[in-house]
Amino acid sequence: MNNDENPITLADAFIMPDCGYRITLGRIKFSKEDNLESLIFKFIKYEKASNMLIAGIPGVGKSTITSWIAQQYRNNDNLIVLRFRDWEIEELEIGLLKSICRTLECKKADLENKILVLDGFDEMKTLDVRIKILNAFLNDIKDFENFKCIITSRPAYIDSSCFYNRVEILPFGIDEIKSFYLKIVGKELEGVIESNLEILGVPVILYMAIMSNIDITKKTSKPELYSRIFAEEAGIFDRFCEYDNGSQVLRNPENIKKHLEFLQEVAFIMFQKNSLQIQKNECKIPQLNSQGKLVSILEFPIKHLFENTNPNIEFIHKSIYEYFVAEYIVTSIIESLGTDEQNLAGILGKLLKSDKLTKEIIEFLKYKTYNSKLENMFEFISSTFNLMLRDGMTYYTYEHYKKVHICEKNVFINMLEILHLWDMVVIKVDPKISDYLKYNEKNINLEGADLRNVDLTGAYLQGANLRRANLSRGNFSNNSIEYIEERGDVGLYAIDLHGANMTGADLRGRNIKRMDFRNVIIQDAIFDEDQISDLEEKYILTNIKIYVKETTEIISYKEYKKKGKDNTNIFITLGNKSLNDV
Repeated sequence: MNNDENPITLADAFIMPDCGYRITLGRIKFSKEDNLESLIFKFIKYEKASNMLIAGIPGVGKSTITSWIAQQYRNNDNLIVLRFRDWEIEELEIGLLKSICRTLECKKADLENKILVLDGFDEMKTLDVRIKILNAFLNDIKDFENFKCIITSRPAYIDSSCFYNRVEILPFGIDEIKSFYLKIVGKELEGVIESNLEILGVPVILYMAIMSNIDITKKTSKPELYSRIFAEEAGIFDRFCEYDNGSQVLRNPENIKKHLEFLQEVAFIMFQKNSLQIQKNECKIPQLNSQGKLVSILEFPIKHLFENTNPNIEFIHKSIYEYFVAEYIVTSIIESLGTDEQNLAGILGKLLKSDKLTKEIIEFLKYKTYNSKLENMFEFISSTFNLMLRDGMTYYTYEHYKKVHICEKNVFINMLEILHLWDMVVIKVDPKISDYLKYNEKNINLEGADLRNVDLTGAYLQGANLRRANLSRGNFSNNSIEYIEERGDVGLYAIDLHGANMTGADLRGRNIKRMDFRNVIIQDAIFDEDQISDLEEKYILTNIKIYVKETTEIISYKEYKKKGKDNTNIFITLGNKSLNDV
């Protein structure tokens, strides 16, 4: 507010983003010339029931568009804007429609002729059942008269096929980046932007980069950019000053350190609660030293921290929350490196028990791992994981948990992702991993896992990534499979490989008769000659490899078939000659 250096509001800086869209049913007269503003205008003016999905990657401006709609149509009494993050799990369990009616203190019939905007579907606290909740809601509103609904979300968190109208917000192009830079800085951008569009095209990242004085014409990944923005030195906090007297409250290195630690703690509390909001009394706001006085920290990048009217606090964007969750996890692991495996197992159990790591958090973790003391600590963490497999994922926390089976599954799945932060490693696992695979959830990451000595009978591997996994040497326990077949309940106990990625997997010697490879990627997978007849009866084989026992070589299926033809021709030739001729 007291910044004389080109003060600017969100409305001042707003640039309408470009979009791509696909209309399932052509009832609304959209055209190829429509931009996002005209698409929304036509949708709102449409006089029949319909729905629209506005999707986009983190930080691209979904919530900003929601704010723009609220501002643009502020005089429209039929427009209602709500946010998914404002509902607690218990509220959504009764159904989204009932939650909306309770929030608005209205009846279902009161929603007719209304335009409802629901922001941040991906921020819903009940992520495990979000699809079920959405489908029930869209089914509930089918008979509403002239009821229209706009929902915003990250693409990966929602089924877009449920919507008649689908709009994707596109990142800024070069022209929008230059225009945005001009609005924020007040002068033209010098230099050429060539390779940073996938990062700098995201407005929230672009804004923070500009405010951190980062040269946006140089190539930078998102994790690296965030690390520079929230650095202890020369980061964004150098741009903040203390209210009226203009003193740089965060120029003191100790203040910056305390502030960053606080942000990590707040983010991790949210991660533990599986919520993007927490109450102010759930965290301890540190006091910072400014000119001999203790002052409260600045609000950025947390909002509502000093608002008396709002009991909750949250990060200004989900991706910033995810960055600081990764910071907290990495910092905690590094601090435990000087101890033994049991102590690290306890720390990892506490860190990873509450929720599953998102792909965005994993992206930040990967960058932090390769730029910290963790870079060379794979073996130590791997051996700790095997200790946890033998004794229990949460055993060394020495704490008791409600629904401990869920905590165990969360730690197990998250630990597999932690081990995969190191690229192209062979993950040696204790045979006790079979206990976890029997009660596993789908889509786990077993890439590069050495499963040669693991009994996978009864394992649930639907959607599992088995790329480069070694599945040789009797791991399927053929005796058990034969016993199951005799009982006639193979469908219950047999291994489910549907959707698994087994690229390069070694399957020599396995009983594959009961394996269904129709939806399995087996490119470069290795089979032996005895298995080929079973495979050829069911599948078209092109990219697999064959182990030839006689020569101990591994060759492509194409080469193998060619050699087979050559051998057949030789046999026919020899068959027409006498033994003496041979």
